[in-house]
Amino acid sequence: MLPPSGGPTANQRTGMPILVTMEDHSHDAPSTPPAVTAPAPVASTMQVVPFSLARILEYGRRVHAASTVTTYRGMSSEQCTFAALGSRAAAFAHTLHDLVGTAVGERVGTMMPNTAEHLEVLFGAGSMGAVFQPLNPFLMPDQIIHVINHADDRVIVLDPDLAEVLLPLLPDCPGVHTLIVTGDDEEVQAVKTATPDGIRVLGYEASLDGRPTTYAWPDLPETAPVAMCYSTGTTGAPKGVVFSHRSVWTHATTIRSVDSLAVRNGERFLCCVPVFHVLSWSVPIAAMMAGTRLIMPGGDASPEHLSYVIGDAMPLRAHGAPTVWTQLMVHYEKNPPEKMSLREIISGGSTVPPALIDAWEERYGVDMTHTWGMTETGPVGTVARPPAGVGGAARQNYRESQGRFPVGMMYRVVDEDGVPLTANDRSTGEIQVRGNYVTASYYHSPAEDAEGPAAVFRGGAVEDATDRFTEDGWLRTGDVGTITRDGFLTVHDRQTDIIRSGGEWIYSATLENLVMASPMVAEAAVIGMPDPDWGERPLAVVVVVPGTPTTRETAAAISETVAARAPRWMVPEYWTFVDTLDHTSVGKFDKKDMRTHLRRGEFRIIRLPRGDKP
Repeated sequence: MLPPSGGPTANQRTGMPILVTMEDHSHDAPSTPPAVTAPAPVASTMQVVPFSLARILEYGRRVHAASTVTTYRGMSSEQCTFAALGSRAAAFAHTLHDLVGTAVGERVGTMMPNTAEHLEVLFGAGSMGAVFQPLNPFLMPDQIIHVINHADDRVIVLDPDLAEVLLPLLPDCPGVHTLIVTGDDEEVQAVKTATPDGIRVLGYEASLDGRPTTYAWPDLPETAPVAMCYSTGTTGAPKGVVFSHRSVWTHATTIRSVDSLAVRNGERFLCCVPVFHVLSWSVPIAAMMAGTRLIMPGGDASPEHLSYVIGDAMPLRAHGAPTVWTQLMVHYEKNPPEKMSLREIISGGSTVPPALIDAWEERYGVDMTHTWGMTETGPVGTVARPPAGVGGAARQNYRESQGRFPVGMMYRVVDEDGVPLTANDRSTGEIQVRGNYVTASYYHSPAEDAEGPAAVFRGGAVEDATDRFTEDGWLRTGDVGTITRDGFLTVHDRQTDIIRSGGEWIYSATLENLVMASPMVAEAAVIGMPDPDWGERPLAVVVVVPGTPTTRETAAAISETVAARAPRWMVPEYWTFVDTLDHTSVGKFDKKDMRTHLRRGEFRIIRLPRGDKP
């Protein structure tokens, strides 16, 4: 209520009196609001400088000139500074341009182990505008032929130790016209003698001799292709993912962060992930940004060799598939290290068993960090670093998850009908992602949907099958799991590996972790086995630790370990013991091959009494 005319009122904030005068405006003309003009548009004043691999290379060779790449060849090692690597990468770019005639956009294949030369080819080819295309030597021969022809490789850089893999395949690869062979003159000549007619063979070192050590790197759009990597083909032919300069830059920047792989200056990093597996997870590129000293183990991934490399080079951190660290742990049991330099192991590609995480921490004080991703996601997606201040059981739960999504990757969980679910630890469904380094399609996939879903985010026509991408442009990962409110992912299984038993879902990855919790087990995989009553039941395929008998009694003892942590109906009653497990070329369980062994009756199966029904 207004006070009487001329009477005081109080300022409600300060309490001070305010004089209010009431005036009669009843005869005034209605007021007209002043004309409003739209503000002038504002444009960003920031410079637009394209991301490029060449900028990373030039930065690393100048700013981190003294940082090194150490390459192991057997028991000997060689060091190359970032400055020298940059010079040789530029010389290799001249080799491609001057001797081979490689043009911008053409593919440059490699079949090489983890060496400094492999990084020279990566940076040299990618920076000059060619497309670096590493070949996986552990694929089946017909798959390697498919990749070479599908990618349209014209030149391949070859390590002579892998010549016996590549050379027999070249008659079926008509597009290949040049091999560039690393090694000494004798090794180059041996490859030249065995190479089919019509293919030119150059020595890598000879081709670099006398070449300029600088290159006028072309100005490329940041969306231009820089590398092409292929999936391992566990569900069909390998599929090609083409990375841009932008995606490689943003991914490398992401994994440098402390919440991700924390690739940083002043450390030695052992690269056990092959370069052919998505550029060794882009760690060498991030290292060129940061000045991280790299240790490349060469072509020997045996636990004996890695044990020697770790003892000699003393790396602080390393990455690799879980099988690498399982086998090394077994090796250390008989050959304990005199000193353990490693502080952290980053592992992914398949689920890291909690028992393995605990073993590395308890025995050697090494923090094992779980990560998740795939070729299609750049590859590193989530990294399991617990939030600050979390301890006890909660910290352990975070460590055993696949980790938290980064800001550059959006995520959602959907049900069987594709309907998004609320993000919490109870809503289980397929994980779908999109983001700055997530592929929108596969290279030259069948054109089933030329205007398809990837066009939503890529901005162009799509050549891709529709089953891996949603209509609104999300990548269907094929992983089934949950995502917590604070962005932590737990993958329960691949959609293709879920065991559907009596109307219930059994997650094979969950059972594998429980089986491997037994001290009798070195490694284990679980697949579905046809069952007349339940449709499917789990079959545990087990490698026991040395000295453990492969008997029914052992199977029963391991079964009891599982039963202590899982419902009885979920515990496998089918068991088989094997000397080694089938793995894909990047260390994942090859369940396709295991199912083939099962169909052919090649497993000696032990059947235990079945637990209670669900």
